[in-house]
Amino acid sequence: MPNVEHELRLAMVEETSALGAPPGLAHRVVQGAKRERRARTTAVAMVAAAVLAAAVPGYLTVTDRSGVASPTQAVGVDGVKVGYLPAGLGAPVLERADAGGLRGTAATWGAGDDLVRVTVYRDPAFGGAERVLGGIRGTPETLPGVLVAKVRGRGAFTRAEGDDLVWEERPGLVLRVTVGALHRDALRRIAGGLVPKDPTGGVFQGLRVTYIPPGLHLADLSSVVDQTGWTEIRLSGDDGASVRILAVRGLSAADPETLLTWARVRQNLYTATPEKVRGKPGYRADGGGRGASYSRLRLWLEKPGLGYVVEVNEGLATTLDRIVKGLVPTEPPSTSGKPSGPGNAVDHVAVAYLPPGLRRVAGETTRLGKGWSAKAGRWSDGSRDVEVTVVRGAVLHSSQWVDEILRGEKREPGRTEMPLMGIRTTDPDGRRGIFFESTEVAVHVKVDPALAGELDRIAAKIRVPPPSYRP
Repeated sequence: MPNVEHELRLAMVEETSALGAPPGLAHRVVQGAKRERRARTTAVAMVAAAVLAAAVPGYLTVTDRSGVASPTQAVGVDGVKVGYLPAGLGAPVLERADAGGLRGTAATWGAGDDLVRVTVYRDPAFGGAERVLGGIRGTPETLPGVLVAKVRGRGAFTRAEGDDLVWEERPGLVLRVTVGALHRDALRRIAGGLVPKDPTGGVFQGLRVTYIPPGLHLADLSSVVDQTGWTEIRLSGDDGASVRILAVRGLSAADPETLLTWARVRQNLYTATPEKVRGKPGYRADGGGRGASYSRLRLWLEKPGLGYVVEVNEGLATTLDRIVKGLVPTEPPSTSGKPSGPGNAVDHVAVAYLPPGLRRVAGETTRLGKGWSAKAGRWSDGSRDVEVTVVRGAVLHSSQWVDEILRGEKREPGRTEMPLMGIRTTDPDGRRGIFFESTEVAVHVKVDPALAGELDRIAAKIRVPPPSYRP
């Protein structure tokens, strides 16, 4: 039995192939056709969709309601836009995919030699293009018969036949394009048209990144751990364009002048002019290095203990201020003022449970260390206290900062009675505590001896937000 959808597509091609007109005119001709033809075409399309739905139970079909196959259908696959497709492929079928233990979503157009498939895999902890192909991450030699390639400057893998291309778009996001023999020449163009819904990386260290110049893609997320540790994201383009956004915490960002001194030493900054940046004290500056003769920078103190630096290469100098303007502080959890519940928060970390009768004490205290900053909030009823300290920095998980933060505390390492690993503490005043680390924050909960029985419950109800960098 002939494929109804295929026959319909051929019929439409025959109807319009003799016109030799541009796509816009062809579209107007089709739209202006006789009502009977439109009705007949619509009826056949409905029959085709019904046949396909019956033949593939459990799949989600996305139908093209215009009746004309589009070469560039704006189809989304798990948050990734498909910007280019060869003409005449019809509607895709979406289904789950599994490769190397990674779960994903695949969209498939056509079949056999006329096939195009786009697969999106997400796994923030254990992603990697090699793993999708059954190899070991960082070890291409575990992939016999696979060739090393590049997609937008990223390491990729393909095959000699030119029908498969796999790459890690950014940590935790792996993309794959597979084609039949008829579309091997289009493999690269299809891959180049895949754009994540949020190509900037979304949120970085308390800032939402809302604008990045076209053609740039997230290349790296890293923390530099030393006595002046910082965290950065780097975006780059195939033409050498680059953007870096840095978050500097602790003593290096104690005030604007200290931040400037740090940048001169650590970021090759050589000229700077005082200037308000996003309404904060900061500098307009020039620098060098990072593969370019010159770079342009803006740096500012967001608050004591937290500074930001944005650097672009010379070719993007005219976009720098727009990039900076597009950095919007994320909203902290709502502060409802209730004595307990999710309205209580310290530096974006919600305290979801507090014993009855406690009220928030006005003001928060801040501590600065080498590469880290800490903010503490307190609740009290006049005789009993609860204190929650949130610590952030590039030196997270290092012995350096744990020793500094818990100085003066008696420690009892080991598993707590909650579903998290932590260190139990006792300070010189007899206050009991639990210190634990998440992906990019550490939390220290301390209570008066009278509330020792509530400590585990308070700590277990701490709600740490997702990492700043979210694929």
